[in-house]
Amino acid sequence: MRPYESINPFTGELDAAFDFLQPDEADIILEKGHVAFQTWRKLGFAERGLYIKKLGELLREHADELAVSASFEMGKLLPHAKAEVLKSAMVCTYCVEEGHKVLEPKTRPADKGIMVEQAWKPLGLVLGIYPWNFPYWQVIRSAVPALMAGNTILVKPAPNVPASSIKLQELFDKAGFPEGVIQTIFPSDDLIAGIISDKRIVAVSLTGSERAGSAVGALAGKAIKPIVLELGGSDAFIIREDANIDQLMEQAVFSRFQNNGQSCVAAKRYLVHESLYESFLAKLIERVKNLKMGDPMDSSTTIGPLARFDLKELLATQVDDSIQSGARLVYQQTDLPESGFFYPPTILADIPEHARAFREEMFGPVLSLYSFKTDEEAVKLANATAYGLGCSIWTSNLSKAREMGEDIESGMVYFNQIVKSDVRFPFGGCKNSGFGRELGEEGLKAFCQLKTTWFKEQ
Repeated sequence: MRPYESINPFTGELDAAFDFLQPDEADIILEKGHVAFQTWRKLGFAERGLYIKKLGELLREHADELAVSASFEMGKLLPHAKAEVLKSAMVCTYCVEEGHKVLEPKTRPADKGIMVEQAWKPLGLVLGIYPWNFPYWQVIRSAVPALMAGNTILVKPAPNVPASSIKLQELFDKAGFPEGVIQTIFPSDDLIAGIISDKRIVAVSLTGSERAGSAVGALAGKAIKPIVLELGGSDAFIIREDANIDQLMEQAVFSRFQNNGQSCVAAKRYLVHESLYESFLAKLIERVKNLKMGDPMDSSTTIGPLARFDLKELLATQVDDSIQSGARLVYQQTDLPESGFFYPPTILADIPEHARAFREEMFGPVLSLYSFKTDEEAVKLANATAYGLGCSIWTSNLSKAREMGEDIESGMVYFNQIVKSDVRFPFGGCKNSGFGRELGEEGLKAFCQLKTTWFKEQ
C-alpha cells in the first residue's frame, strides 16, 4: 500500500509525506459532506455559479504556482502543466454559462389540463477517485459539473500528487465554497472500500486503471450506486492511403508523447497504409530522435520522466516481453539523463497478437506501429483491443473515412485531428475503457436523477 508521498520523479527525492485518513476522521468528513448537501442543493444555479466563477478566476490567477507543483510531483512539462490549469478554468466558465440552461426544469403539456415537468435533481455526496497524470484537470472536469448540479464531493487524489491536491483544495476554500461541499481526503485502499459502502455516499466517479475500475465498480455495484468510469485507452491513429503525411507528422508525435506518454487518450497504436508506411516511419524516427529528455521545468525539455519508478519498471518489462514475443525494436533513444524515472522514446513494429504491446495499454513514451492494406483490415486492427476510448483517422476522403468510423468500437472518433477533450462535449469510452460521460451536457447530468412531475388541474 503506497502512502501519500510527494516525490520528485526527476531527482527521486522525497519532498513531503502525509498520513492516511483514519476511520473516525472519515466519519466526520462524510457527515460534513452529507449535511452540506442539504443546503447546497437548495441554492439556485446563479448562486452556485458565483462560487464556481470565483474558482475559475483563482485557477487563472494561480496557474504558474499550480503548474510548478504538478511538474515537480509527476514530471509534467511546465508549459503543459500550466495549460492544464488554464483548461481546468474553462470548465468553470462552461458550467457557469451553460449549467442552468442544461439543468433547469423543462415543462410541457401531456394531455388536456395536464402538464409534465422534467427536472435533473442532484444525487447527494459523491466520491471522486482521481489519477495523477492530470492532477487538476481530472478533478475539475468531474467535480465542478457535479457541484454545479447541486451535489457535494469527496476528492480522493492519487497517492503521488498530494501537494498538488492540497493546493487545489486551498483554491476551493479560497473561492468560498461552504464547509463540507468539497473535501480532499487521503484514505488507504481499505478505508476507501468502507467509504464507498457508506450510506452517505450516493455515487462514485473514477478515472484510473482498468484494475481500479473493476475493483471500485464491483463495490459500487454491490451497494447499488451509480458510477462513472473513465479508464485506460489504447487508441488507434489510422493513416489512410490518401492522407497527407507531412501535414500530420507534428500531431502524430504530439499525440503519442504528450504528457511524457502518460495520457489515456494518447494515440498508442499507429496503423499506416502500406503505401505510406516506409515514408511515415522515416519521418517518425527523425522526429523522435529530436525529442529531448530532461528536467521538466527546463524550457528545452520535450520529454520528462515517468511519474513513478514502478511505472518505469512496468513499461520496461512490457517492452522487453514484447520483443521476446517477436516485436521488432525499430528505434529507441539511448542517452538517458543520469537521474530520474526516465524511459526512452521507443518505436516498436511487427508486433504479434500475443505480445503485451498488442494486448495491453503502454502508459509511457512507446509507440506501436502497424501496417494495413485495406480499410477493413485497419478497422479490424483498431478494434483488436479490450479498450474503446477514442480513435483518430487521417484522410483526404472524409466520406470514405466516415464509413470506417461507423465500425470503430470507441466512444469517440476524430477525423484529421487527435483525440482530445473539450469542455463543451461529452468525453468517455466503451468496452474496458469504461462507461458514462464527463463534460458537456452529459457531464452536468452525470450525477443527477431525472425527476418527472405530473400536474393536473382540478
